[in-house]
Amino acid sequence: MIDAAPIEPAAATCYFASDFHLDGSARGESGLRRLLAAALRGRAELFILGDLFHYWFGRQHLQMPMYRRELALLRRATGAGVRVSLLPGNRDFLVEGAFERATGVRVLPDYQELRLGAERVHLSHGDLFCTRDIGYRRLRRVLRSKMVVFSAHHLPSWIVHPIAKMLRRQSQRSVGAKKKADLEPNLEAVESLFARGFGVVVCGHFHRLRFEDGAPEAGRGRFLILEPYEERGYVLTWQQGEWRQMRLAGEDLE
Repeated sequence: MIDAAPIEPAAATCYFASDFHLDGSARGESGLRRLLAAALRGRAELFILGDLFHYWFGRQHLQMPMYRRELALLRRATGAGVRVSLLPGNRDFLVEGAFERATGVRVLPDYQELRLGAERVHLSHGDLFCTRDIGYRRLRRVLRSKMVVFSAHHLPSWIVHPIAKMLRRQSQRSVGAKKKADLEPNLEAVESLFARGFGVVVCGHFHRLRFEDGAPEAGRGRFLILEPYEERGYVLTWQQGEWRQMRLAGEDLE
């Protein structure tokens, strides 16, 4: 599952968050503002593990008012020196170079190896661990096909926007009809990463917290699932080799 070259953070502190599902509301904007302010004050590098947006249908979204304030916050934060990286999620996999240029946010591939000292960390949104959900896997391949991606970036927004909203509604309905096991991460896929030398696997997507210690002596690392940031404003932090959960206070981005 690893194609991209490993990267290392430029800061001594890292924040990890996922599943913001920004929809243009004041609540979502306020939460993003607090996180960026905390990263600035804490001199932390921020990794967003997908689903920053409720949906993102391509570069045309940059010209629409829906996320104007949120995009401005990202641009202001990166301009102030906050390093922000975004791994695409199942809702915003169409972020690309135009988004990077508009916000200063680095867009990473679907999965990324992060080196934290001697520790190898596997980052992803987490939907790639849904190997039992055959329907989703098929849809994922279709939506990421060259034809669909090209169409999303080049068709008029008045065509693409309603299609994106329809797909979002259909996806929400289909979740309720699926077996619980199909919506859980395949732990064999996670274990295969430990077997390849990863000490920590971090993802979001599953909308529930999983924070466990590994067993290095047994060849098992730590599997950490992030709580959705939109719910209570929790982030995962790494500093001096220590992982912990942190809830952000009511800070602001000047």
